Amino acid sequence: MIALAVMAPTVQTVTVRDIDVHVVRVGSGRPLVVCGGPQLGHQYLRALDALADQCEVIYYDARGSGGTEVGDPSQISFAGALEDLEGLRQALGIEQWSILGHSLGGHLAYLYASRHADRVESLIVVDAGPPLTEELATQLSEAMEADRTEEERADLKRAVRSDAVRARQPKAIEDFILAIYAPFFRDRNTITNLDLGFTDITAANVLGYEETLVASLPDQDPFVRLSEISRPTLVIHGEGDPIPVESSQLLVDQIPGAELVVIPDGGHFPFIENAADFQLVVREFLSRTT
Repeated sequence: MIALAVMAPTVQTVTVRDIDVHVVRVGSGRPLVVCGGPQLGHQYLRALDALADQCEVIYYDARGSGGTEVGDPSQISFAGALEDLEGLRQALGIEQWSILGHSLGGHLAYLYASRHADRVESLIVVDAGPPLTEELATQLSEAMEADRTEEERADLKRAVRSDAVRARQPKAIEDFILAIYAPFFRDRNTITNLDLGFTDITAANVLGYEETLVASLPDQDPFVRLSEISRPTLVIHGEGDPIPVESSQLLVDQIPGAELVVIPDGGHFPFIENAADFQLVVREFLSRTT
């Protein structure tokens, strides 16, 4: 049986470079920092609170999301995000941590591990996307379109024309983003109960944020960086993710000693849609490597 975290979270704000970063810490023990899609804020990752009986789970809102102001907009890039993450470690006074990255945050996590190996105990990459090759990126795009229902296409068209979306109202923007992401969920009913926790800050910045980050990824030479990773690495892929499993396998092939685990009945968010299997895999890995 999976134990559930019962400790109340600690909420704090720390100054990192030009911004005050909103941080939430749950549990105690070896620190595990969680990097989600930077544009979304940390709230959607909170199912990982369940790991807080084994380690201290550290969430943070990347610049321009959640409770963290955007600061210098030129820093919305992988280069800026890497500096922010290392600045956060220093500001929190943590000598070494493990790192779990999901989606775009998966790319951030392995790039950080390649640059700061002495600061990383272990690395977990969950459904990193978008894929690094044009062929796999095309497969993702085609899979997303094929899985989208006519009703979902109509919802997206209505949302684009919505006055609330144009006004950047947080709930409207959150619903719009979930409509875009619908094929990432094996069970669409999951969306109904999912709270992304969008704030005014998130709503003001989220549209276009992902495209800006993705455009900056090639500047980091990801294939070179993957081969330089020296820390124990687990790559997790949800079985039903429109991102092809070959994309995660590509990471494993490039990272020395990395292992791949495919979570059955999980889409792009396996920590939500198949939390039990996901937690077991992560717990076992952390027990071996921290």
